[in-house]
Amino acid sequence: LWLVNAQGDSIGSGRTDLEINTWADKCTFGGTQELYCAVPDSLERGAGLFPEMADKTQDSLYRINLTTGTKQLIAVPDGKYNISNLVISKDQGQLFFTDKTTQEIYKISLK
Repeated sequence: LWLVNAQGDSIGSGRTDLEINTWADKCTFGGTQELYCAVPDSLERGAGLFPEMADKTQDSLYRINLTTGTKQLIAVPDGKYNISNLVISKDQGQLFFTDKTTQEIYKISLK
């Protein structure tokens, strides 16, 4: 996963490798300096080009500080969830997600 500038004349500049193997649609912003991402615990060769290859994998949740680049594992869910549709509550105290396999909604406390 890469982070790039996306404003004005600097669009596409400032590329930063976040050094996690996931896709942008498995992430959500928590304010301006934090990113929360579901990261597959394992990926088959070629999954970067064909994300559907990871549809049966289990994900763990990470918090990434966009200023420092620090990554923190915040949860390894009890179930074998393939996480999608991440949403942070307005007070940034809860992280909601959908299990792609069952379409059920879950939440994790962030505080």
